[in-house]
Amino acid sequence: MDNEIQQLQSIQLRNPFPYRDMEKVQADFRSDFMRLPDSENFLIGDFNTYCMNVAGTLSYILAGNEEKIPQRQIELLQLAFFDWFPQYQFIKDRIWNYSDLSEEYTNFNEARIILIRHLSKLKP
Repeated sequence: MDNEIQQLQSIQLRNPFPYRDMEKVQADFRSDFMRLPDSENFLIGDFNTYCMNVAGTLSYILAGNEEKIPQRQIELLQLAFFDWFPQYQFIKDRIWNYSDLSEEYTNFNEARIILIRHLSKLKP
């Protein structure tokens, strides 16, 4: 079995979504969130979108369907959360203060990096 596949299978991506920590972040950084336009102020949804892109890509790979991954999904996989959603930069260095959120962030980012490495080996 491919080393990346083994690594991906060992990463815990099935934790409950960190809603409590997300609510704490939004309360702790209320003034920063208030400065964001409504169209860019949806932290829970944006983090969920990021996680689902990683998890969805992983499901294609574990099913042996790498060739079916949409190109746009692969392009978005290249972006870390704070690159994809730069409006939340103000929490980047403080995410570690929220244990459940930082664990999810770390796990999904680690999986994303391994997925990128795995997919790069498949290109001709």
